[in-house]
Amino acid sequence: MRLTITHYGAWIALLAFVSCGTPRLGTYSIRLQDAESIPVAPTRDMMLSTAEQPDGTTLYVYENPMFRITWSLTNTRFGFILDNLTADTLFIDWDKASYLDQDGDTLRLIHDGVDFFLKDSIQEITPLEPLGSLEDFLLPASNIHYDPDNYTLWRINHLFYDRKGNIGQRVSVELPLEINRIIYRYRFRFTIDDWKADSF
Repeated sequence: MRLTITHYGAWIALLAFVSCGTPRLGTYSIRLQDAESIPVAPTRDMMLSTAEQPDGTTLYVYENPMFRITWSLTNTRFGFILDNLTADTLFIDWDKASYLDQDGDTLRLIHDGVDFFLKDSIQEITPLEPLGSLEDFLLPASNIHYDPDNYTLWRINHLFYDRKGNIGQRVSVELPLEINRIIYRYRFRFTIDDWKADSF
């Protein structure tokens, strides 16, 4: 699959979760395992692919005839670029998005632009114009904690902490998309393949 490099320039500032870790947590290897929709989309043709980037990050791509989503995971969030491939407006219902974590808990998600003080408030639906593109991220609201001792006033928990104990675990992101007046709940499943301690 040909990836448009200009789409990913803004991601260089993110700390790569898949390809680099922190001295305390080490490096996780995570892959997009599969994706499904409820109800089943009328056009079921789809493609999963990966793309290694020069900065060491790995992009995971899911594409069907209606949209393409390119995931880039960090220590704390699920970054993505969503491309509308149709001639119709696509709507993203953020308030119904959810994260199923490694412990089996379903967590509320917020996206970029939401004031952390309002992380439990209703999020407005975002329209994505025909053939339009949106760069955003999803972050578990319960991982965000007010911390007056932090210069940003906030502390965001990492998605994983158990190092080798996380290997083999699965997590998923559910993202509701309205296409042609039908709401599809797309579930993207990720698997933790490996963890390695950082070398110094």
